[in-house]
Amino acid sequence: SSDLDDYLFGWHRRRMKRSELESLSTALLRQLIIDATDVLAARAQGSSPAAADAPATTGGLFTFGLSSGSTPPASAASVSSGGLFGAAASIFSGSGEASGKLFGGTGGGLFSSGSTSTASSGLFSGGYASASSGSVSAATAKEAGDDADGEEEDGLVREEEVTAVIGWTPSMTLEVVDKIETGEESEEQLYRQRSKLYRFKDGEWKERGLGEAKLLKCKETGRVRFLMRQEKTGKVVSNHYLIDQKPYCQISKNADSEKIWVWCAQDFAEGEMEVEQVALKFGTAELADKFKEAFEDAKRRNAKVLELDNKEK
Repeated sequence: SSDLDDYLFGWHRRRMKRSELESLSTALLRQLIIDATDVLAARAQGSSPAAADAPATTGGLFTFGLSSGSTPPASAASVSSGGLFGAAASIFSGSGEASGKLFGGTGGGLFSSGSTSTASSGLFSGGYASASSGSVSAATAKEAGDDADGEEEDGLVREEEVTAVIGWTPSMTLEVVDKIETGEESEEQLYRQRSKLYRFKDGEWKERGLGEAKLLKCKETGRVRFLMRQEKTGKVVSNHYLIDQKPYCQISKNADSEKIWVWCAQDFAEGEMEVEQVALKFGTAELADKFKEAFEDAKRRNAKVLELDNKEK
């Protein structure tokens, strides 16, 4: 268009001011950028002798921050820092001091601004910058992030374990022991078999627990007792001596099953003597028969012990 031709004809005679750029239409600005890109691409493939002899400049078509009569700082006098049409510009230049490029890489972005000794302008350069503010901000943010990671890697608040409260004493303390005494340490185990115990109470059979039925002989007195604990809790569900005296310890089979033995005993499972009618159920009839043999043998052992005690008296 005629407007574009007029601007392209007269741009090299003067530096365009910001107000003039803002007065241009969007379509015109885009066309200027497209034309400039084509020229830079052609120069990147092969520069002309006239371009090689051109003196270094510190401004391009869109250079802000410097008036038409001002000069760049002394520290940047020998450095080319042009904008879009800088003398040492290229479309995608890499590293180096002369870095006036369309899409600035190291040290500058699209709208770089500032003033330092190294040229680092982008498309709309505002002066001389060695490191853009965005780069500084990124470095600062990274350092802050590193410090945060060092303090709390898992993102949780670290707290110290509280082991004592000043001015307060617990009403009881727990102590870890290596071994728990059960009262069976001084006894010899004559029999052991996993089974289920029932108790006849309130007119019906009620389950007392599943565990190991044991016949234990006291090493000091020689007396044998029946002991059974719940498998999971260790609670005593039956504890009584086997005596050959009616109606106690007269073992008999249950009418409904050959795997169940029933008898009556003076039981001390609750800490006090109570007459209980109990039933012991096994997995098979063979296991039930072996229990009866051990049960009757224990009764005979206790009968001999009682006989000897009566003679000594």
